[in-house]
Amino acid sequence: MTSDAIPSQLNALLPQLSADAVKLLIPYLTQLEAETGRVLVKQGDSGADVYFLLNGKFSVFEKIQINRSDVVLNVATFPGPGVLGEVSIMTATERTATVIVVERADCLVLTRDKFNALVKVNPQIGIELLQAFGAIMYGRQVAFQNKVRGNILRESLSVEAGIAKMARYTGRVSRTSPVLAQKLFSEDLKGVNYNSD
Repeated sequence: MTSDAIPSQLNALLPQLSADAVKLLIPYLTQLEAETGRVLVKQGDSGADVYFLLNGKFSVFEKIQINRSDVVLNVATFPGPGVLGEVSIMTATERTATVIVVERADCLVLTRDKFNALVKVNPQIGIELLQAFGAIMYGRQVAFQNKVRGNILRESLSVEAGIAKMARYTGRVSRTSPVLAQKLFSEDLKGVNYNSD
């Protein structure tokens, strides 16, 4: 990992931050070369480090119970670049999943202590970082919601059956009249398109 490339890589991961903010952030980051098999975060741990994954490949695992028996799910595998751990630094909650390095990765790490030190020196960058992390979380939530809705609609026999099935997972769902829709939304809003085929 060359230090010359780090600013542009961080700008790509955190487009909400200005170039100046990224330059001020860099001294608070630690470089990490993560080898294959390394566990970056463990579900249930209280760690709050944020990982800026510059490259590599990662797998996400969650441990749940079904009928009081442990079940481990491999819920995702994804390539870098990306951001990992932003939820814990924002909410001071336990890690929600375990993430393992599948292919060697270069990472930059922002620890909770370094984040707190940065916020003391430059509160505005702390605010910008939290906004960037919030945008990442929002993007993931919307992508998940769209994936679930798309899968439900594709797996249903008809659009109406899909809408009815969505209600079981998301709460009451029904079609509304065009007149009400016109009042609720701007004329040019299309909304997300789902293919039911």
